[in-house]
Amino acid sequence: MATKETSKELSVEERGIKALERIAVSLEDINDWVYSLETKAWSERLEWYLNEFYMIAKTKQVGGSTNRPEKSSERD
Repeated sequence: MATKETSKELSVEERGIKALERIAVSLEDINDWVYSLETKAWSERLEWYLNEFYMIAKTKQVGGSTNRPEKSSERD
């Protein structure tokens, strides 16, 4: 009976190790993706969106118009 419990504990331990290995691989993939981002190309657009969020939060508007340029004036 002791060997059956030992093998069951071992299989749980093995499953835990495999799960941790899969998590590590996923985190490594996310890390690689983040480092491959072209942040310089995103900086102006991100700045514009952050300013939009700030202006809306400052006026506490949920809907309606703000003092912002039209979306068509946004650069691609």
